[in-house]
Amino acid sequence: MRCRLLCLFLVILMSTVLFGCNKNNKNKSEKTSSDTSVSSETEAQSNTGSKKSVTSKKTTTTTTTTTTGTREYNPTDVNLNNLSGYSFTMQGFEKVTSIQDFYDYLDELQNVIANSDFNMSFSYENMETGSAISYNDTRRFATCSTIKTPFVASLLKSGIDLSEKVTKTVNWSGDNGLAAQAKTGTEFTARKLIKYTIQRSDNTAYYNLVKHFGYKQFNSDLYSIGANFSLGDSWIFTYCTSADMLKCYKEIYKYGEQTDRGRWLTGLLTNTDVNRQIGKTLGSKYKVSQKYGSDYSERQYHDCAIVYADSPFVLCIFTNQYPETDQSDKVFKEISNIIDRINNVIYIN
Repeated sequence: MRCRLLCLFLVILMSTVLFGCNKNNKNKSEKTSSDTSVSSETEAQSNTGSKKSVTSKKTTTTTTTTTTGTREYNPTDVNLNNLSGYSFTMQGFEKVTSIQDFYDYLDELQNVIANSDFNMSFSYENMETGSAISYNDTRRFATCSTIKTPFVASLLKSGIDLSEKVTKTVNWSGDNGLAAQAKTGTEFTARKLIKYTIQRSDNTAYYNLVKHFGYKQFNSDLYSIGANFSLGDSWIFTYCTSADMLKCYKEIYKYGEQTDRGRWLTGLLTNTDVNRQIGKTLGSKYKVSQKYGSDYSERQYHDCAIVYADSPFVLCIFTNQYPETDQSDKVFKEISNIIDRINNVIYIN
């Protein structure tokens, strides 16, 4: 009997131990599972928090790649009334993408003017916004060959027949161009003389175009755009300001955008014999239609250019310098580089 009771006690004791261990193991397993779940949730929350933190650090300032590199793109209002101390005038700048760059470029431009020991004038205008900068633009200079392009544009607009024959009747004194080398009485097509005039800056070709077609229509065209200069019998080269010449090249830009003849003309201007100034400086980045002018006896050296940047602009620079030297080219390169950078920070909506 005692033996049976002892056996029964042992069975109950073993069952209690075994079931108790299973229960403890189960609780331990549930706890471990629960801890693992909490740990995962905590890690997930931590990761989520980290992502939110990164997102919160992002700014609304973006960057844009331009011809002068990457810059902040943060349109800022410009108050031209607060800008003083510059010898040039400005208008039409409402917003720029980097106000600090804008100020820096204006300072650079002022330094170029201050360091120039010769008379100079320039006029710049953006063709989309009307933003403009000009310096000494009421001073008159000899137009030299910059006038040839507006004159040819007037002929093309008037509808002349490009195959019309033009008889050579005059030579420009001292000229040794292709038209000058031809005998008096030689016939050229108007198209050929125009190409000589624009691409080779041939004075005799230009002279014979003026003699054959006259200048009254050209003078009328100048009057219509508010340019205050004209041609006459004894002056096929005249005097004008950079501001007036800018008006002419703005019209040439429009003409080139609207008509086949205009595109032909601006195309000729991209392939000229002399290209040392604005076109030489910016031509690796953009299409540039340009016409230089020079006069050794009067020490005149000029360039007018249509620059087909992302936002196109026109720039005319007139100087009193001995022409066509590395030294006299320098100011054209400096100004056109700075104007290009200013043009690139104009905010285009």
